[in-house]
Amino acid sequence: MQPTVETRCGGHVTLLFSIDKSARLPRNQGSRGAGFSVRHGVKVRATLHIDEDLVNRPVSVGIEPDKPNEAEACAVSSVSILDANGRPMEDASLYRDFLLACREARLLRPHEWLDVQVQLECPSSQGFGMSAAGLMALGEAVHALTQRGRVTQYEKIAHRIERQHGAGLGDVLGLSVGGVELRLEPGAPGWPGQAVSFSLESPVLLVWDASGERHTSLYIDDPDWQAAITAAGEKGLVTLRQGPWNSTRWKALLGEASAFAQASGMLTEQQRATVHQTVLNAIDDEGLQSICAGRLCMLGSSVAVVPRTVDRPPTVEELQRLEDRVKGAGLSAMQTEIAPVRLQD
Repeated sequence: MQPTVETRCGGHVTLLFSIDKSARLPRNQGSRGAGFSVRHGVKVRATLHIDEDLVNRPVSVGIEPDKPNEAEACAVSSVSILDANGRPMEDASLYRDFLLACREARLLRPHEWLDVQVQLECPSSQGFGMSAAGLMALGEAVHALTQRGRVTQYEKIAHRIERQHGAGLGDVLGLSVGGVELRLEPGAPGWPGQAVSFSLESPVLLVWDASGERHTSLYIDDPDWQAAITAAGEKGLVTLRQGPWNSTRWKALLGEASAFAQASGMLTEQQRATVHQTVLNAIDDEGLQSICAGRLCMLGSSVAVVPRTVDRPPTVEELQRLEDRVKGAGLSAMQTEIAPVRLQD
């Protein structure tokens, strides 16, 4: 029987950020910023197979044989993906490129191939970090099946593949520390990327407009958006970088996230502004203004409802009332939780 593992990595929400794409190498690109990880994300089921024909490939003695092309030299993995609604997703290039990078790093042997099944738990292109979560979960699966390398190696590969696909800037770095994080330096986890985090136990309500998907590259590859986002993000980070990063900084994070949404121009887009206002109205209508805060998730048409203070998180029942109300207004929503801080490799 072939070895099989099931892994899972929660998603990530960025509340404010700046963009640093100046470096030539993808591992050095990324973003400073702040956000938090959530429990719901991407599940991966992976089975490791051995191609016996490649294991037993004859080797010439005394001479160097012609090098076969890549397709002939390596077993080909299979990848299938289901979105959050259980519908197949055709483009698996993100995951295939990750597996190819693992081969290039000698973390997968030429005669090994994987049957990978990916299940998204949150919608993609809504600011919930699904591509990063999927790559992190796949990295954990490869590591568990092969016992090769260190977790940080797979995180670095995940960051690089994300950058190559224009799918994210700081999600992998944020997920590598978990909890509520402050990304101090851009880049891949370990080095050059640097992040710190603290724990905050609380349920969270994610709200989005299903017709308002926003791919990250639409903003980070546009010079005008890049300039506006970076100016607003760096201004907020000046405050957040002062003093130790712990739960006493939650109030400051909420304040800077709100200021960033305005200064960056994110709230000038009507669809995003409508989602934001609908959530704020629901909070007011339920009388939860002193308990819940709604903040934009960068860069989707989405909002996260989070605790206004660390000592009084909303209850599941209170968030259920909000969920029912925003769904009644035509939006989509789901409950999750802030994920715990991750132990470093």
